[in-house]
Amino acid sequence: MSGTTSTPPDAFLDDRAFDDLAAGKLSPAALDQLRAKVQAALNDPDDGVSHDALWDRLEQRMKRAVARAA
Repeated sequence: MSGTTSTPPDAFLDDRAFDDLAAGKLSPAALDQLRAKVQAALNDPDDGVSHDALWDRLEQRMKRAVARAA
């Protein structure tokens, strides 16, 4: 996430998937995939992704999903 070529770990989830996540309807497989990608990003010392930046990004996406549901 810090570089221009880095893909955010939540990029494979579109807004609909985040809507499902916010509603508690995301499939277990998609949730496991998100967890694995987030953990891989946090564990990659070469990527330089800060924990705070990653969680902020996920939190922003969740807030948007909740706002869309309202």
